[in-house]
Amino acid sequence: MDGGSVNSHVREHAERYATVYEGRHPYSDCWQAAWGVAAWAYEEGNAEQLVAAIAEAMRLAMARDDVTVARLHIGSARDELWHWVGDALHGPGPVPGSLLWPMPTGPHAASWQRHFADAGTDEVRHMAGQVEDVLTALLRRTAERFPHAPATFGTALGQQENPVTGSMFFRLA
Repeated sequence: MDGGSVNSHVREHAERYATVYEGRHPYSDCWQAAWGVAAWAYEEGNAEQLVAAIAEAMRLAMARDDVTVARLHIGSARDELWHWVGDALHGPGPVPGSLLWPMPTGPHAASWQRHFADAGTDEVRHMAGQVEDVLTALLRRTAERFPHAPATFGTALGQQENPVTGSMFFRLA
């Protein structure tokens, strides 16, 4: 798939997703799930950056696999940023926010802008490494806890309602 068709595929997925899910944005749905993962895995550093990176990996993998957050395989998201960032063997990937790497839409797009569009290649590669480490650990945990279930975000995470505010959030299952 060339860069233009990848861009088109990501945008088309976002449009279909918004139509099917009452105007919701894939990156925003990924953002909520990413907080659940980051809250479990976070040690030190920039928590919002880790959430943004996990959410971006999920958003791009959802578009490639044409699935929802719940049906997205953790391994697909784990490796996704590396496909976009590029490497020494295949050369550099597209620049985040460029025509070839489309910026997400929705309420969390500003965070994406801060952590991706304003980042250099080395910083994006660093984020890809963090995502790989965290999602590898989540993949192992999910396989241990649910050996006969698919290793998806739907298996690994549970959605819960805050009894005080009524807002929904994700936590590890």
